[in-house]
Amino acid sequence: MEWWSILKIFWSAVALGAAVITIILLFRARGVLSWKRSLRAELSALERMRPVVGEPGKKGIDIIQTRCRKILNALSPELAELKNLPGYIQSIAACYYPGTERPELQVTIRAFLQSLDKSLNRLDRILKRPGFKRLRSLSIHRITSARQFYLKLGASPLYRGYIRYRTGIRQAARLRLLLFFDPLMWVAFLSNQLTILILVKYLMVDLYLYFGRLSLEAFEDPQKTDTEEEKIKENLEETLKELGSLEETLELPDDPQLRSIRNRLVGFPAILASDPSFADWKNAVLAAAEVIASRNFPESEKPLHEAAVGPILERSRCWLSTLSKGEEYLIARRFYQLRLITLFQAKNFSEQLLPELLRRFIEKTFMTYGWLKWPLKVYRWARKRSPWTIAIEVGWQAAKKASLAHLYGKTFDKACREIEIIYRESSD
Repeated sequence: MEWWSILKIFWSAVALGAAVITIILLFRARGVLSWKRSLRAELSALERMRPVVGEPGKKGIDIIQTRCRKILNALSPELAELKNLPGYIQSIAACYYPGTERPELQVTIRAFLQSLDKSLNRLDRILKRPGFKRLRSLSIHRITSARQFYLKLGASPLYRGYIRYRTGIRQAARLRLLLFFDPLMWVAFLSNQLTILILVKYLMVDLYLYFGRLSLEAFEDPQKTDTEEEKIKENLEETLKELGSLEETLELPDDPQLRSIRNRLVGFPAILASDPSFADWKNAVLAAAEVIASRNFPESEKPLHEAAVGPILERSRCWLSTLSKGEEYLIARRFYQLRLITLFQAKNFSEQLLPELLRRFIEKTFMTYGWLKWPLKVYRWARKRSPWTIAIEVGWQAAKKASLAHLYGKTFDKACREIEIIYRESSD
């Protein structure tokens, strides 16, 4: 009967091992399962929006659901996929404005700010996810290392052999009543590296849901502004007065390197000759981030990758909160009626072949009155010395150029302050 005793001891050991593994699995999965359930609930809520949105909104919902499910089903999520967010937002915008060159810029400033303000509660929910606490202190470098571990595991002969005979292994496991025999499950949950990747995947789905819902709300705005530019031109001087009455709060960065980057973006000589694009702003912020990161992590080979996930999202939330407030946006009240495309299409003065006398007057006026007041002075000067139509065009283009430069400068300054906090908190 010794064999019977040995068998009982064996099965007792198996049961004990199964219990231990169950406890470890539950410990590893804390926050993960609830996060997944929340995401599924969000996708279901998105589906229930179909009856209350138009045909473009339904197409937008399809894009959001397709992208989110693709990420959920991905075996190896990568943070670099967040670079696709601009194209993702553009594809949703194209549902509302098909055939336009920049559909994402057809939204009005007011609708964009209102939807951004409403969306902050959803961003708060992301930051309060139980699983997000485990990601908060992780740096981009750590997440990249986890993904490299996963790729090495997938390339190993043992893993490839398991994939080939996976069905037979699982059937054998069921025959022997070993509920936790599946080695893939063991590796996935016992390895903290893969747990990190699962949490990153859910975070990416949350972010795509966030920006997708933000886009839907902004483009579902019922306002039609086909003639908004003409309406503002009708009372251009009042608009310029409102613009000039706003408080000048631009502050140049103390760091000479950051100041140089900022001047290349929105310095008066640079912006008078050409208009900065969003790509220029993004490149300027990235260059500033490299300077700040190198200062906080001088020993790192890739200082940008030392930023932790928690500070990135928390400070981004503060930055978006500031942007959503009209008084911080620093554009005249009448400009809220504009679509973003109208503001971003400020023409270069050099393209208008302005006379040398007017160019000198523009430069002197800017140096004397600053960013927000020089358009009104230039408009009044042009009105006295030029035909009425030319004066209106000069004043209108000057107002758009000043507003765009001030917007880029303000958001650049705020981004630099938030980036400084991100890397300082990440280094603690």
